[in-house]
Amino acid sequence: MIWPRPLARDPWELRLQRLALAALVVVRFYAMRRFTEQSDPVGIARWIDFSFLGQPAAEPWVTALLLLCAAFYAAGRMVPLALAGLVALWVGAGALAYSQGGLEHHTQLLGMVMLAQLLAHGTAWWARRRGGRVGDRIGADDLAVDYTLQVIAAAYLLAGLSKIWLSHGEWLAQAPLIAIDVAKKHGQAFCSTLDAGMIGRGDAIAAAVLAHPGLTRVFLGSALLLELAAPVALLGRLAAFALGAGWLVMHAAVATLMLINFHENEGLLLIYLVNVPYLLVRVARAVRARRAGAHQPST
Repeated sequence: MIWPRPLARDPWELRLQRLALAALVVVRFYAMRRFTEQSDPVGIARWIDFSFLGQPAAEPWVTALLLLCAAFYAAGRMVPLALAGLVALWVGAGALAYSQGGLEHHTQLLGMVMLAQLLAHGTAWWARRRGGRVGDRIGADDLAVDYTLQVIAAAYLLAGLSKIWLSHGEWLAQAPLIAIDVAKKHGQAFCSTLDAGMIGRGDAIAAAVLAHPGLTRVFLGSALLLELAAPVALLGRLAAFALGAGWLVMHAAVATLMLINFHENEGLLLIYLVNVPYLLVRVARAVRARRAGAHQPST
């Protein structure tokens, strides 16, 4: 999984990335609805009953374990064990939420990222055990970020390829048919919220799509190209920033058109591709260097 060669990142960049990921997991974990039964088990829920996560009696224990694992992960202590705990809780909560008869897939990428990081730390541990290292100046945290970037890129590439595969190569030709999904999604939102404005909003967007099929194809085609270009994000920080920013715009457009939010994906893009932690480190160092220069005596 090491291609291109992993970067040796700034320690503060890695610390902030761990802190941000831990916060993302905790916040989004409690954004998921809790259920007390699995009416339609899917995935791993077919073998494990996660309904205990929705029981009031388990709430304090789940919270304690989640916060403890997140704290150890953010602090860089016992990271493999902390990641294992976070993965178990996250996958369990996601499986429980998806076992209610509905179809959702907004938690999978974050789960795969944590699994990839767990694999990276296991790889680094095995390399140390054999008396070597993962690479020159490359540690477990660096490798975990590298694996994370590869998982994110693979997920977006797969999303693009699946559109082409499932439409038998006619995805762009069929793009204006998204008007049907727009109207249906807004109708579902009306049923959930009883907000009458949702019907009118959905009809207006659907009408605009049908009235401008060419523009719709250009708009959706651009999003498809962004997904197919996902491997470019592995070529360096600038490429990752450009793709990450583009995917954030794409998610904002999907949320506007389809009322579908991927907060977990957006958080991952901000942390690892747009890489806000790295930008903060650069800004802090620039400010410190400027202050140090201003205090130097003139000759």
